[in-house]
Amino acid sequence: MKSFIQKILLFGLKLSVSSAFLYFLLSKIGVEKLLDNMKRMNPAAFAAAVAVYLSASYISTLRWKMLVPYKTKTKRLFDMYMIGAFFNICMPGLIGGDAVKIFYLGREIKNKRGKAECRKLQTGENALAVASVFMDRYIGFAALMTIATITFPFGFEYLQNTPVKWLVPFVVTSFIAGSIVVFRFRIGGQINFISNVYDNFSLYKNQRAVIGRCFAYSLFIQVLSVLGVYILALGLSMNISFLSVFVFLPIIIVISFLPLSISGIGLREGAFVFLFGLTGVSEDMAMTLSLVWFFSIIAASLWGLVEYLRFKTVLGSDIK
Repeated sequence: MKSFIQKILLFGLKLSVSSAFLYFLLSKIGVEKLLDNMKRMNPAAFAAAVAVYLSASYISTLRWKMLVPYKTKTKRLFDMYMIGAFFNICMPGLIGGDAVKIFYLGREIKNKRGKAECRKLQTGENALAVASVFMDRYIGFAALMTIATITFPFGFEYLQNTPVKWLVPFVVTSFIAGSIVVFRFRIGGQINFISNVYDNFSLYKNQRAVIGRCFAYSLFIQVLSVLGVYILALGLSMNISFLSVFVFLPIIIVISFLPLSISGIGLREGAFVFLFGLTGVSEDMAMTLSLVWFFSIIAASLWGLVEYLRFKTVLGSDIK
């Protein structure tokens, strides 16, 4: 009961942050202005951005598949990935998308391998699932940090007089320090389940080629994300360079990852307005770009809703 109340309070706090940011931005820009801008959106460009997101999700699935320690159909994993994406973007605060992926993959491992074989691996099916999802996220974030580090100098002339100039160095340093703490000191390893998860990380120690391919896939996924936003900008007839999207989008993604709002709503829009405003993009167009990007992700994530309903499974029951 206490945990449930804490979740409700946390959700309420995040909702307040998102609402405050949106209210501030909308009061400055105006809802009618945003709606007028959205009417200018080229439908073909929007559809292309949705297709790019789905392509990135499919490549993300291929990356995840390399980290799952048993053979499974790509289509099955893609379904799980899209269900997780749907929960992340459309049902924030209720249950995390990664938790959903872990649940479904854990059941898949249990059904395919059985408890006896999981014991041979010296762990449970859920620990295997957690390890693969964590490594998938970790490698993806490592690629994001790499791109942010490479592109940061190209945008420094715009960022040098803003507090944001410290964000990328701080996040990259924190990421490296956090990696050392997690993998070197096995924080929480005295807990049996967490210890099992750490044990599963050892499965990847001698798979440098696999990790390298996963990292390469992650870099390509980030490029696709940039491409999706750039296509939307073109669809809005915005005068914006591909390089500026490449420089600012990793920073925007990092800001939206901060656990302060619901699905990054409000923070993401504020980051778009602030960062692209440094290059001369108007506030209303920057926020419009942020919103249509968000809507394109929602549209693509509806695939996950279809798959979730098709699975005919509720949390706590077996996969059919």
